Amino acid sequence: MTGRVFNKISPALWRSPRFLGLSDRAKLGFIYFCTNAHVTSAGCYVLPDLYACADLHCDLKDYQAMRGELLEAGMIDFDPAHSVILIDKWFKHNPPTNEKYAIGTARRIADIPSEHLRKKAEEALAEVDAERIAKHDRDEAAKEARHAKKETGSGLALSSHSHLLNSPYLRGERR
Repeated sequence: MTGRVFNKISPALWRSPRFLGLSDRAKLGFIYFCTNAHVTSAGCYVLPDLYACADLHCDLKDYQAMRGELLEAGMIDFDPAHSVILIDKWFKHNPPTNEKYAIGTARRIADIPSEHLRKKAEEALAEVDAERIAKHDRDEAAKEARHAKKETGSGLALSSHSHLLNSPYLRGERR
């Protein structure tokens, strides 16, 4: 169990042609894969079949059919050798929001036993993390520019054209 309190599911899910094309059972399965107690910040995790069957109160055959439908629709990927689930486009709605979160997510990905799904998750994380870093850099540059503008602006207020600096008192005429 991951200890996650909540996960984001975008309202856009209900307008997704891939999602809308699923059976009701597969829709429930997808929401389960996004919100169950095993899901991690990486959107890729080990989920033994019988754990999922117990959670969903279904038999193994029905669970495997539901998972197969999600695989066919491209909503998830699955490695049967390691019982690893990867939720497609996980980071589109659940990107790391800061450096510590990204580092923790990378650690979770490094622990994925499926090489194929680990690489897929690493690539997806690298893409969204590059976007996060670029946005952070843009925000920092804008912040520095605003700060520099404020400093320059306050310096102009006390330039040689300032009424305060040109007052008789500051010119030394009334001391």
